[in-house]
Amino acid sequence: MHGKACSSMGFAALLALLVCAAMLTGSGCGGTKPSKAQTIELYSQKLREAVSSNVHEEGRRSQLLLVVDRVEALHFLFSQETVEFVESYRKLNADYDSTRPAFDQLFADFNAKRIKARNEALDLHFQLASLATADEWDAIGKAETKLYEEANAARPVEESTK
Repeated sequence: MHGKACSSMGFAALLALLVCAAMLTGSGCGGTKPSKAQTIELYSQKLREAVSSNVHEEGRRSQLLLVVDRVEALHFLFSQETVEFVESYRKLNADYDSTRPAFDQLFADFNAKRIKARNEALDLHFQLASLATADEWDAIGKAETKLYEEANAARPVEESTK
C-alpha cells in the first residue's frame, strides 16, 4: 500500500502542476509541436495500451479502459474550460470599465471548475489504482503520469490568436 500512497501523492503534485501551468500558458509558438488535443489523444492511447497489454483479465481490463476514457474526456473538458477562462479574462481585461467584482467572479467560477476537475481526476486515479494489481500498476501508473505531464506541457487547444 505504501507504493500506492507514494504514487497518489506524486499524482496529486502533478495535478497541481497541471492547474498552475494551465493558468500561465500563453499562445503556443509555431512549429511542429502537437496541440494539447493531439497530446491528450496520443498519451490517452498510450495509457490504453498500458492497460491492454498488462491486464489480462477481460472484465477488469474493460473496466479500466472505461476509466481511461473518462480520464481522457476530463482532460479535454478542463483544457477547453481553461481556454474559455483565458479568453474571458482577456476580454474583461481589455474593457477599461471592468470592475473588481467582475474579475473576482471570473476567477471564482474558474476556481470552482478547477476544483471539480481536480476531484474528478483524483477519483479516476483511485479507480484505476483499485482495479489494477500491484504488478499491473507499475506500467499503468507510469502511463497515467506521462499523460498528465505531456498534457500539461502541450500548447493550448484551439486558442484564438489576437
